[in-house]
Amino acid sequence: MTTQPRRGYAELRALAEQFLRNHRLGVVATGKRDGSAQQSIVGYRFHGADIVINTGSDTAKVKNLRKRPGVSLAVTEGPTCVVVYGQARLLDRAEAEAYLGETVGSGRQGGTPTLIVFSPDTYRWARLEG
Repeated sequence: MTTQPRRGYAELRALAEQFLRNHRLGVVATGKRDGSAQQSIVGYRFHGADIVINTGSDTAKVKNLRKRPGVSLAVTEGPTCVVVYGQARLLDRAEAEAYLGETVGSGRQGGTPTLIVFSPDTYRWARLEG
């Protein structure tokens, strides 16, 4: 029986990015004042190399990110899980519309439409290869 050669980091990262691009729902985690994690189920999308989450300025995740910009997003399907980490920037209505080139709403979230935008700088995955 022959075994397949192990894939390198660059190839696995490309698989992780494709997995993320093929999905739209995940769990975002931000840091609360007491140091514990605030987790929220969110819809997301890619804009270039950035992950973009549309929300409202009154949400806990936005309030947390104003104090501590560290963010992670976990996306799962069956046994496959990809988690990315980065430093978020917040774009309000005018900045958000300029960034995306389209009108931005906050959906059911309270406050001003706000985008959470980050470029993943660290990737973690499980069962990415099947």
